[in-house]
Amino acid sequence: MNKPEHRISREIAPEVFQLAAELYAQKQQEYSLQELILIGEEAQIPAEFIQQAVELIKAKQKNQEIQINKKTNRFKLAVLGVAATVITLIVGGWAYKQLSAGNSSLKSPVAISPRENDSKVSGNVERYLMNKEGLVDGLLLSNGKQIKVPPHMSQQVVNAIKPGDAVDVVGKLGSSSVYGQQIEARTIMNNATKALVAKQPKQKKAKIPKPNDFINFTINEPVRHWLVNDKGEIRSAILTSGTQVHFAKPLAKSLNKVAKTGSQIKAEGVGRKTAHGSVLEVITLQIDGNLLPSTN
Repeated sequence: MNKPEHRISREIAPEVFQLAAELYAQKQQEYSLQELILIGEEAQIPAEFIQQAVELIKAKQKNQEIQINKKTNRFKLAVLGVAATVITLIVGGWAYKQLSAGNSSLKSPVAISPRENDSKVSGNVERYLMNKEGLVDGLLLSNGKQIKVPPHMSQQVVNAIKPGDAVDVVGKLGSSSVYGQQIEARTIMNNATKALVAKQPKQKKAKIPKPNDFINFTINEPVRHWLVNDKGEIRSAILTSGTQVHFAKPLAKSLNKVAKTGSQIKAEGVGRKTAHGSVLEVITLQIDGNLLPSTN
């Protein structure tokens, strides 16, 4: 006698098919077109409709990919547009800053108008020149010309001009001497950046270094450059180490009689160390072994 066949309730049949389909889908992630046609035959779906459905779905997916790519491209273009705008603003701001050169006299056409007694010199900047407080008050060019600017314009000069830059200088030439020649600058143009520094009246008092900025110096080394005033008389010197030395008038007057390029200076003084080098004012001085008059 045959065993009775185990029957599945009609009520749970849909749930069985759904779960079976999910389990099968988990096991079989991809189907070939032939497999889909066979599955369709089980469901009594003609093969041509299966194939048409596959093509429509693929076309739909491709269209979605195109739309996503378009959105991505639009986003990229928007980002590039923003980046271009930012770069333009940055470059424009940089150019304006360079041309302004720290509130230079581009605001004042009268300040840079030519004068009959103006002269023009050109050259590459060898180094900054500083006053005894350590403020930049000029430039030394590689051709030996000494450019003089007011110390209250120190930051403007540093912002616009760097050592190594080629510059054009317009101003009043001082007397020429064996120690060099000074030019009192009215305008300094950076040939590369076109940044312009023009002489301006003093508007506010320059900051004076705090007393604890000063230290005692003792030096003993040769002179590399003598620096002069508008009369061609020695006012200071640059040593081989780059240290700048300032002399009081009695010492400077004596130096004009004995100084020569390469003279050995032994001195004591008070000064400062700055970002552009050391600077000091001499108290006692020997040149080539000879003691010069005291500053007292």
